[in-house]
Amino acid sequence: MPSNAAWDMTTDVIVIGYGGAGATAAIAAHDAGAATLVLESTERGGGNTLVSFGGFVSHDDPKKALEYFTALFDYSHSERDDRLLDVFVEETAKTRDWLKTLHPEVQFQAYGGAGYPQLPGAEAVKRYVVKGTNKGTTAFAQNLWQLLSHAVEHRRKIPVLTRTPAKCLVTGSNGEVIGVIAQSGTGEIAIEARRGVILASGGYEFDPLILKNSIKGSPVYSLGHPGNRGDGVRMAQKVGAALWHMNGVSCAFGLKVPEFDPALLMSIGNTGQIFVDRRGKRFINESTVERHAALLAVDYFDSHLLAYPRIPFYLVFDEKTRRREPLSRSAGLGHAGTRYAWSKDNRKEIDKGWILRAETVVELADKLGIPSLNLSDTIEQWNSSVIAGKDGLFGRQMPTETGLAMIDTGPYYAVEIHPSLINTQGGPRRNERAEIVDPFGQPIPGLYGAGELGSLWGLIYQGGGNIAECLAFGRIAGVNAAGR
Repeated sequence: MPSNAAWDMTTDVIVIGYGGAGATAAIAAHDAGAATLVLESTERGGGNTLVSFGGFVSHDDPKKALEYFTALFDYSHSERDDRLLDVFVEETAKTRDWLKTLHPEVQFQAYGGAGYPQLPGAEAVKRYVVKGTNKGTTAFAQNLWQLLSHAVEHRRKIPVLTRTPAKCLVTGSNGEVIGVIAQSGTGEIAIEARRGVILASGGYEFDPLILKNSIKGSPVYSLGHPGNRGDGVRMAQKVGAALWHMNGVSCAFGLKVPEFDPALLMSIGNTGQIFVDRRGKRFINESTVERHAALLAVDYFDSHLLAYPRIPFYLVFDEKTRRREPLSRSAGLGHAGTRYAWSKDNRKEIDKGWILRAETVVELADKLGIPSLNLSDTIEQWNSSVIAGKDGLFGRQMPTETGLAMIDTGPYYAVEIHPSLINTQGGPRRNERAEIVDPFGQPIPGLYGAGELGSLWGLIYQGGGNIAECLAFGRIAGVNAAGR
């Protein structure tokens, strides 16, 4: 522990991480009267918030919304904190009003509801985005981040130290968190936090060791911000924090290519496309995979083959489908997607070798290394189902124009698809005051958490829930840290 003379800097509240949660926490701490400093490990802020769709969940009936969110935990058998969930429901109802305090002319657009409409209370759940002038797939995320970052950097002039990763938390004689050791360009610096430290450093999508010990399925790639390396998990563990929800992830389907470290998001399962596993067999209704729960669709482990037969799986389609539209309209989301524009007819991706092309189904199977007879039978069965208007295997709804759904026009194509994490949910557990707690449920004095690090979500995740949590518990963490 540094002595008083050894601190290089002193402030009231230190926020570790400058994404949606960190920015919100910094604003709330500052507005509660605390001198606040933000540390960011990368060259710019935004984190996963900036490369997401930008939506946040809210509701129009707290009783029904609580019923719905509670059901997500009941069905997943994940650990649930009822007090935390009560506060989440209460605070998400206030989020739009709070954002208006940052800029009175901010406007919102509703874009969807519950990810699992079959659950009780689902009709109350709403999702919103911030309207603005930005364009592209991440336009709403950019709108939100501009609102938050402008409030931090310009309206409040809260100092943000980029390229300054936190290395460890400093504790006092009674275990309370009193500061942070960070790495600057000139060496380590010790920063005193007179009131508290808020961990908002994101998840562990890019930490292969934590992933290997926490989630099922391999290989699994990541779509989000490469700065999410699990630093907050390790720092919190070192000072005695309890961990929870480590197997909880928001996971989509992605394409991993050499050009980018993160994967490219693939919004797939459309007309004329089928999924086949490594044996050449369909295994699911392609059109009903919830986009945040893709890992649960493919993490089956075959104890006889000693392998995950659906990781990777293959997206198969024909020339008609190739010409009709881009393979993925969502490829612009995620960290790699913000740097890549998918071609309209998929020709560019074929030339890059991302999409495999073959003149016949047998040739395609050979290139994929799967049994050609199996793939031929699968496609023949699919075409018969299209003609009959009924999917006898998985009940997929057939289009009225059967010609669009048939896979019968060469050349034929396939793409290797992996589960790809949007973000993780686990980390240091926090209570309803955003205090990080130890394994006995006791708060670690001076330590708070917000965002996807130690999220309230378990195995089943509601879309828009993480940014909603950033905005809700970022406010709670900032106010309570400032009030110590």
